[in-house]
Amino acid sequence: MRIKKIVQGGISALAMAAFAVAMAPGSAQAIDWNHGPMYDGAKAAAAYFAYDGDHVKVCDTKSDGKKAQVKVYNQRTKNFLYSLTDATNDGKCSYRDASYGGVYNLPENEDIGFEVQRVPDSATDRSYFVYLNGTHY
Repeated sequence: MRIKKIVQGGISALAMAAFAVAMAPGSAQAIDWNHGPMYDGAKAAAAYFAYDGDHVKVCDTKSDGKKAQVKVYNQRTKNFLYSLTDATNDGKCSYRDASYGGVYNLPENEDIGFEVQRVPDSATDRSYFVYLNGTHY
């Protein structure tokens, strides 16, 4: 009788753990990072872009006390859209996508500029990349 309860309890715990993993945000969606890593000149900041869903993330890749930052621009209009900053090299990145709405929903069939840098730092370590949003090749 005791073995039956342990087995039933183990199965219930396993089922609950599987349910929790299935319901975790973002676990069902794999992002195809079409562009990246896009590094700053010192390779201390890395940014990534996926045009399907307008996913953008930036990661601090060096433990130097500085922050990694990506600034996002509409290349045609030269308008600054938004920036993301990742403050620590802890394996976690700062992230946004179109589901946040507003400026995070990038214009389709437009060139999008990405300025990757460390802050504070000199302008010499900045790198700039341009990709067409909506190009599926």
